[in-house]
Amino acid sequence: MGSKPLRYYLIIFFLLFLIPNCATVSKPPIQEPLSDQTTKRIISVIREQENKVHSFYAHGRIASSAWYGQSEANILVVGKKSPFRMKIEITQTWGQPILHILIDQKRLEVLSFKDKTLYYAPFTPESLSKFFPGNIDPELVWGTLRGYPNLVRHDRVKSLKKDQISLFHGDGEEVEVIDLHPESQLPRSVQFPDKQITLSYSDFQENEGIYYAREVGVSHKGEKRRLVLKNMKMVFNKSIPEQIFIQDKPPAFETLHLNQGG
Repeated sequence: MGSKPLRYYLIIFFLLFLIPNCATVSKPPIQEPLSDQTTKRIISVIREQENKVHSFYAHGRIASSAWYGQSEANILVVGKKSPFRMKIEITQTWGQPILHILIDQKRLEVLSFKDKTLYYAPFTPESLSKFFPGNIDPELVWGTLRGYPNLVRHDRVKSLKKDQISLFHGDGEEVEVIDLHPESQLPRSVQFPDKQITLSYSDFQENEGIYYAREVGVSHKGEKRRLVLKNMKMVFNKSIPEQIFIQDKPPAFETLHLNQGG
């Protein structure tokens, strides 16, 4: 056999040179936490969004894998921050009412058309959990139905991971974890470790400087139920007549404390 041409050795040399460089390029990028300055700016934006909304109207769809016998229903919500009041009307897709829920500060009333009963109880996370996944307190109710998360009480804020911010009590307990959409830095999900609840936010819209998610998910680590709220339209900061927050019981319905049935 004759000697190999020079071109053969040049190809071998080129391949040997290329392989180490390919290995270097394939290394994953370092996932740096957010800087303190960026973290403070994002928290400031979230707090600003909280303060921008004092009332809202919303209508859309509500869906769950296991919720009150229905996979999907229509929902109408009217909310007022101070004093805290929320009226929620859930109906079949063809218009038949299912539940009318009234939260009036510390009182909960649920008009169940299936049971033909008006249930009442103090408004606590436990009482509301009979109708919604997890133990949702007033702050989480507002953050879910308004379509944008709230900041719970905290003493310290720190980013420990890329596109994530954690809120801590003074004793070091992590009370809220906010994951961000990488491009917009809007909230993507919010975890509350002490409550084992996660809220997810997607498809953000903007209305006169107010941001809201068209889709909000609620899941509880210890339960199989997961609720998804799809906002079709939201109107903010309009005057709300007081009579909206009055629950009219049909004549044939009975009245029971929530612990007595339902």
